[in-house]
This record gives sequence, C-alpha cells and structure tokens, in this order.
Amino acid sequence: MNAFPLSVSASLVRDSFVSVIQSAAQTGMISDPHYFEGSGFIGVDIGTTLTDEELHSGRDRLVADKLHRSEVHPDAWPAVFIRNPEDSEKRLGAVAGDRYSYRELDDYTDLMSRTIQGAPEVAKIDRKGVLSEQIYLDYSQYRLAQYGMTPSNLKDILGARNVTLPGGQLEAGPSSIQINPSGKFTDPRQIGDVIVGSSSSAAQSPIYLRDLVEISRSYQSPARYLNYLTWADKQGHWHRSRAITLAVQVKDGAQIDDFGRSVDAKLAAVKQYLPDDLVFARTSDQPLQVKENISLFMDSLYEAIVLVVLVSWVGFWEWRSALLMAISIPITLAMTFGALYLLGIDIQQVSVATLIIALGLLVDDPVIAGDSIKRSLAEGHPGIIAAWLGPTKLATAIMYATVTNIVAYLPFLMVTGSTGEFLFSLPIVMTVALVASRLVSMTFLPVLGYYLLRPEKAVKGHWSSDVRAAFLASMRAQQSTQSNIVGSFSSHRSCSLPAAF
Repeated sequence: MNAFPLSVSASLVRDSFVSVIQSAAQTGMISDPHYFEGSGFIGVDIGTTLTDEELHSGRDRLVADKLHRSEVHPDAWPAVFIRNPEDSEKRLGAVAGDRYSYRELDDYTDLMSRTIQGAPEVAKIDRKGVLSEQIYLDYSQYRLAQYGMTPSNLKDILGARNVTLPGGQLEAGPSSIQINPSGKFTDPRQIGDVIVGSSSSAAQSPIYLRDLVEISRSYQSPARYLNYLTWADKQGHWHRSRAITLAVQVKDGAQIDDFGRSVDAKLAAVKQYLPDDLVFARTSDQPLQVKENISLFMDSLYEAIVLVVLVSWVGFWEWRSALLMAISIPITLAMTFGALYLLGIDIQQVSVATLIIALGLLVDDPVIAGDSIKRSLAEGHPGIIAAWLGPTKLATAIMYATVTNIVAYLPFLMVTGSTGEFLFSLPIVMTVALVASRLVSMTFLPVLGYYLLRPEKAVKGHWSSDVRAAFLASMRAQQSTQSNIVGSFSSHRSCSLPAAF
C-alpha cells in the first residue's frame, strides 16, 4: 500500500505504483494483483511466498531499476506491506510522512504572504522553499505530424490563448472601461479544451489539444531549493518536516517595533484560516533582536557610567571629577544620535552593537581632558585659564589617538556584497561616536570643568594624602624601571629582537 496526503489525487501516484507492481509480477515476486484505491491511498492485494524483508529489498531494487527519481511523487509516503488488516494503522503510522503536500504549503504561505503584505511597514516578502508545479504535455511526433503540426505550433497556440497581460482601457464618452482578458489558464483541463485545428473530413470537426497530447500536472523536477524545519514535540522527540520560509522586509524609515507589532497582528488574523496543527516557527526575529540589543546597550551604558564614576572617584579622590566624567557620556551619546540622524543611519542591530563597543572608548578623551584641567588648577592657574589650557596642551595627542581608533574601523567600508551592506554602519557609527567624544572633550567638558572642578587642598596627615603619595611613588618607580629597561635595550640592540620574541 502507498499512502499520501488527502489533497493529492491518486491518479498522480497510480502510474509509478502500477509500473512497480507489474515489474514485480513479471519477476515472480508476487502473483494475482488486484488494485484498489481511495482518498489518500492506493493499494494492491497480492499473493506471495516471500518474507517482508525480501519484499522490501525487492521493492527497492525495482524502484531503482524501473523508475527515475523524478517519477516518484514527492508527496507520496514510503510503501508498506500489510498482512493483517488490523495492523494497518500501526504499519502506516510507522512510515507516515508529511501531512500536507507541497501544493498545500504553497497555498497556505501564499495566503500568509498576501495578508502580511497589507501591513503598512512591510516592504517586500520573499518565499523560499516553494516547490513549483508545472504542466507537462506528453506528445508523439508521429501523431502531431499526422495533423500537420509541430511542437513549436503548440507553443504558439497556447501562448496566444493564455493571455496574462492587462487589456488596457476603453473610453466611452465620460466613462472609462477596464478590459481584462479572460484567456488565462486556471486549470489543466482548460489547456486540453484549446482548439488546435480542424479535421480534414467533410464535417471539419474541431481538433482539441487533449486529442493530440497527454496532459499531466506535477512538481518541478529536480527541485531547485527546498526548506526543512527540525522541531521537537511535547514529548521531546525530534522531527524533520518540509517547510517554506517567509522573509519579511521592513520599509526604509519604519520603526522596527511598529513593524513587529503589525506583522504579529496580521499573523494572528490569518491563523484562523489555516489548520490548527500547522507549525509556525520564527528562525529570525529582528524586532526581538533589536529589543535585546537596546536592552544590552542600556545595561552597558549604566555599567559604564558607574564604572567611570567609581574609577574617577578613586583616581582623583573627589566627587566633582567623577561627576564631570559621568556627565560627559550622555552628552557624547546625544551628539552621536543627532549626527547619525542627520546622516540617515538607522538604529538597528549593527549600530547598537557598535555603540556598545564604543562605550569603552568614549570616556578616553574626557578623562584625559579632565585630568589635564585638574593638573592646571593644581599648578595655580585660574579656573578660566585651566579650563582652556588643560585640553589644548594635549590636543595633538588626543587627536592622534582618536584618528588611530577611527582608521582601525574604516576597512569595513571596503567589504562588498551583502556582508558589506550589513556592516556598512559599523565604521560610520564608530567614527561619529569618537568625533563626538573629541568635540565634547574640547567644548562641553572645559565649560563644565570651569564650574565643577576646584584646586586640590591637601590635608596634612589625612589618610587620603598617604594613599595618593604611595600611588605616585609606585608610578615613579614603574617609570624608572621602564626607563632602565629601555636604556638597556638601546645599549644592546642585538639582544632586543630575541628578547622580544
């Protein structure tokens, strides 16, 4: 017995099934075959002396010898041998394949595609894994020649009949009438009803295409691209089923959150017209990914501010410097978002991930500028002079450090193809963020430093002075050690390279 989905006609499976049975009868494997068929199955009652294992091996050998791969219907389940009718359900359940045919999946996903396309944020929908159907015309050159026809004549006749282009408009006075040609084929039987000529008899009766060719409907063979979904049921058993993927693209400028809600609403509306046991699975959910990336960015931002405040408070040992560093991060991000908006760069996965990477670099310039202002105040300069003198003394060094970081990411602009389009915003966002940090360290930070920072007032005997003195002593010792090492390598250059390795 050979079973298949209920939507598949038994006539599509009958020819290959009967061919194998006839070959088996000719080889003596079986005898006295009697065919029967119904909705979703076709079978044969046979007599045989072979065991099930011998029948299975003989069947596989005959299928490989007598049939091409394209002749086996893709929706048909593996054949099964049933000796006791009471075991039918058990035997068929053991070889059961996909419940829905490729044609049904095509219809279901086409309905889903047309429904989702109605969302205002949706730009385009692509379906991947669709196994297209084709109409085959099997003809005999000899029979066509009897009626004075060639295969090219059939192509011209069908092309003239199957009109799919719009017919235009007809203006009749103040009215405009839309003309829609009615010649488009919607069923294979309509192809057989096409008149291709007339007989040479006195009656000159029309000759229909069905009289010259055999018309059949089947899937594209070989299949160009198929999708499969591996999923687990409630019992934890894994299954592999045929699937069709819908790739839904958002319009440029649309909010990804609104896009996700619109698509979810359309899916909820169309599910009531689809089978309840149809499996829906999201292999990629960009709205969810963006939401998770934004959440990760906000967590990283809060952590960065806390760490900067903590490190600044420990390093400078005053809350004013820590507050100045904490304020510089939101100002830098605000300038970054404003510049990205002007450049037309959207907030998406790559840009958010780049901002997460850039958070560690955004505080470099403000920390150096703030420390320089603090040092100028300690040297006795007035507040207004220290606010200007501090950042400008190290302006060249800060600029080169910023340019170095920018140049390190610019090669991403040279990546081509879909990967280049995906990573295009990475170097741009990084450059904008670092430039914004540079501008903040030279503009906003000196102004804020003028109002917030104060000269140090060392308290003699206070434990903080001892900690700072110990820290400075260790730094001087480290610098002295480094100077001695560099001097030694300069004096013994021949040993420098081996020592480096």
